[in-house]
Amino acid sequence: MFRERELTTKVEINPGACQKRVAIEANVIDPEAKIKNAKIKIETDCLNVLMLAGCVKELDSNKILARMGDNVVYKAAHMVGLHSTCLTPCAILKAAEAELGLAVKKDAKILFKE
Repeated sequence: MFRERELTTKVEINPGACQKRVAIEANVIDPEAKIKNAKIKIETDCLNVLMLAGCVKELDSNKILARMGDNVVYKAAHMVGLHSTCLTPCAILKAAEAELGLAVKKDAKILFKE
């Protein structure tokens, strides 16, 4: 059980105007594999994000690092009709990237200033 917690990256999204809760977990499947894969689990109140979750259940490092126009997460987000400024696709990629050791676990923010 301790090992499971050690190999889990969790992120939560504060979505702003829509107020739909999104929680994402990424788990490395085989830490010793040459090309690592992350299992993606998403919990949300948003129907469109639930549809995205059905499309994005596992990502390998090549898919995570693909350019935005070629990225399977962004393509799936387009297919299910997510709003263009929804933070969920980026958050999925950030969680998977951090879980696989491709990036540091560091908060990202969008803040409106007056």
